[in-house]
Amino acid sequence: MLGNHEALWTLWEVSRAGTHAAAAARLGITASAVGQQLKALERHAGVALFERVGRRARLTPAGAALVARLGEYLPALDAALEEASEAQRAVRGEVSLGGPWPFFRYWLRPRLPGLLTRHPELRLDVRFDVPSRVSRLLLEGALDLGILGLLPDAPGLEVRPVAQEAFVAVAAPAYLKRWGTPRTARDYGAHRFVAFDADLAMLAPWWRSAFGPREPLPAQVVCRIANLDEMLALVEAGAGLAVLPDYLVAPAVREKRVVTLTPEPGRRSARRPRGTLWVAWRKAAAPTARFIAVRDWLLGGGQAPR
Repeated sequence: MLGNHEALWTLWEVSRAGTHAAAAARLGITASAVGQQLKALERHAGVALFERVGRRARLTPAGAALVARLGEYLPALDAALEEASEAQRAVRGEVSLGGPWPFFRYWLRPRLPGLLTRHPELRLDVRFDVPSRVSRLLLEGALDLGILGLLPDAPGLEVRPVAQEAFVAVAAPAYLKRWGTPRTARDYGAHRFVAFDADLAMLAPWWRSAFGPREPLPAQVVCRIANLDEMLALVEAGAGLAVLPDYLVAPAVREKRVVTLTPEPGRRSARRPRGTLWVAWRKAAAPTARFIAVRDWLLGGGQAPR
């Protein structure tokens, strides 16, 4: 098999241009370099491709046969390379994006139409999952981009902050009527809690902001469930208190299905507890135009670049 593809392209250009000098001008190299490539190709093939006729060189029968075969394949290969290059430059094709459903619903959903209008040939595959699984799918190449509520401990991922969410404690009015409205850390510690996971995501930073780092975290976590909508549903049903993102509970607060809880004055920090959301992708991800367009759109807060 001939391995010198560059020399084959040179042979093809010489056959079309007629002379080494003309082919060199088309290829952007010197006539000497053209001659050297053709001699190397002849050595590699073990056959003479040109013969001297007076001052001119013409193709041998073997050379003419090779050029004929190149004419069948090289133009198609050239077109395929141009098509691949155009695909790399154009915002076209599919990008897969994973992350938490509540954040997507409140942050991503209203912004998506603008992105898809700006890039009509873009296709998005949006999946909802927990941070640990999103990180794993990113590393495996099953997702192009992810939004994570926890900073991943994965050297293979690149991460950038994209948004922050404020946490609030909520309870159902019927639950508070039965068990009382908590004020102090001791009051809160006596209540039942619904939490996201064993690390008490959202609950732990809210608690430390309200009562300080030395106050023990609440012990009565009656349900751990990795779904924010289900947490809110359990709170509305009277299962206990929960700490959730403010944007998630806002409709339920307006409709008085739940109420927000505030520790008594002087006990809480002046800073509202917040969590950072991160855009993540594989460091080795191919920088296609569609990937860059979606990534930069996310990092820009879902706004189209000006």
